[in-house]
Amino acid sequence: MWTGTVGLINGQYKYLTAETFGHKINANGSGLKKKQQWTIEPFPLSTAAASNGNTNANNFDESELEYVAIKSHLNCYLAVDNFGNVTCDSQERNDGGRFTITICSMSNGQNEESIYWAFRNVQRGYYLGTTADGMIICNAKMPQTRAELWHVHLIPARGATMFALKSIGRKRYARALPLPSQSGGASEDSKCEQIQIDATTPWGPETLFQFKYYEGGRYALLTSSCKYLNCDGSCVDWAPLLQNGSVTNGGSPTKTGSASLPPVECLFTIEYHGGYIAFRDFNGRYLAGAGRSAILRTRSSNVSRDELFEFESAPIQIALRATFNNKWVSIKQGVDLSANQNEITSEFETFQLQYNQEFDTWHISTKEGNYWGLGGASTIQAANKDEKNRGHFKIKWNDDGTCSILASSDGKATDDSMKWICNRKSGQLFTGSQDPVRFFAMLQNRTSFNLRASTGSGFIGIKVPGSGKLESGKTAPDSILVEYVNSENSDDSAFNCCYFKMPANNKYWSVIDGNIVVCDAASPTCAQQWIMELRNGSCIAIRMFDSGSYLTLTNQGAITVTNCQAKDATLWEF
Repeated sequence: MWTGTVGLINGQYKYLTAETFGHKINANGSGLKKKQQWTIEPFPLSTAAASNGNTNANNFDESELEYVAIKSHLNCYLAVDNFGNVTCDSQERNDGGRFTITICSMSNGQNEESIYWAFRNVQRGYYLGTTADGMIICNAKMPQTRAELWHVHLIPARGATMFALKSIGRKRYARALPLPSQSGGASEDSKCEQIQIDATTPWGPETLFQFKYYEGGRYALLTSSCKYLNCDGSCVDWAPLLQNGSVTNGGSPTKTGSASLPPVECLFTIEYHGGYIAFRDFNGRYLAGAGRSAILRTRSSNVSRDELFEFESAPIQIALRATFNNKWVSIKQGVDLSANQNEITSEFETFQLQYNQEFDTWHISTKEGNYWGLGGASTIQAANKDEKNRGHFKIKWNDDGTCSILASSDGKATDDSMKWICNRKSGQLFTGSQDPVRFFAMLQNRTSFNLRASTGSGFIGIKVPGSGKLESGKTAPDSILVEYVNSENSDDSAFNCCYFKMPANNKYWSVIDGNIVVCDAASPTCAQQWIMELRNGSCIAIRMFDSGSYLTLTNQGAITVTNCQAKDATLWEF
């Protein structure tokens, strides 16, 4: 069941706005700020389900998933009275605030069709529209002009800019895989990818995706390696042209001739159908899993369950490397956890973290769904699938970039009553009261992400195409690739530190003038090394590896590094 935060853009390219004072609404917004953000959420006809705020799609008839409510940043709902007056002053949903979404197409004057959303008020039977001066009305019986049509600017969800893409028809998750070679094996060029809908669980970076908004209500779907999905099922590299006409990383100009837009084959519009999302290409065909291999590409011009998708948030997955023997924590030997492996596999050395907000603890599980817990003889075991009996863990960060872990079977336990995870000489992990193991934590399924301060509304991105200056107020984020220092080949650097690279200009982050963060380093040699600290289920703190200064968003919106206490560091949603 899809719920999304969006900006709504009318035919005059103005955003629907809810003013902070007086509950006034208009369509005069020139950009997407907090006042222009709206939440579209399900609002079924079933009174009981609606009043309880229950949005589980399994609890309604499928036809009821067509009904939605539109909520402002003030948590007030759009509603229409019997005279067509549109208000947004009540935090309670009522029948006047129930809408259905109609997908409309209209020529943009360049022999191209644009896709719009039209919102029909269920109680009144008319469509939501605007006047020339930005007034919001609901008087049109049919969406016949641009006044009743809206582009949808979808905003990545807080704390979930990377998501798992689930097919409603196939009940499987999409994942990016290397293109097969003609001999049937993997392609020699590992950079060539295609997306298949065949994963039973979203495990690993290949199952995570992000979208990027472009003008005119169009979107690109990106893999975790920042490749763009093509409508033919392939994944391609693309980067905008710089001001001097060069391409940042081997991308190619678009067929439409625009230097700032991806190829038209990589752009899709999104449509709302029965509580789910469909992706439509420039030829009017929809993305779906095609053929025996379920390759994600466009094929049909009609929408069935195979063409419908939902976004699912994906918990963080990590690998832990113990410093006492430089080995990875593993369950390869059985249910007992031990630091004894030289390499990472997705099955035995990768673990999923689930944040428990009530107790401020983590639950840790394996790919098979077995939770870490306290076993016999104080050991740590991964043998329990019962959520009620799973262990509770707290991650404590050390000054050298490592972390130590507290364990308990009781979520209410205080730090003093919890036990540290320690080690025996064999590498086996157990709980004790002193000499905790120091772990390096490597994020396994966040090889790229978008950053937004937990206190802000905008994303970090390149300020001017081709430049290295960063800004923190972008509504369409620029992706950031994470490249870890290779500890396998370098003994003098901790693998835990990493570099941040932005495909938008193909450069790495560095620090200039003592504390200003920019993206202008041509190679890792002259780039800044960083450490990421997990703070909760959706936020990290980022600090410099050499000095320990934290990445900070100032009150003026500047991105700097500051020598502050860990508790005062800016938290970043990723």
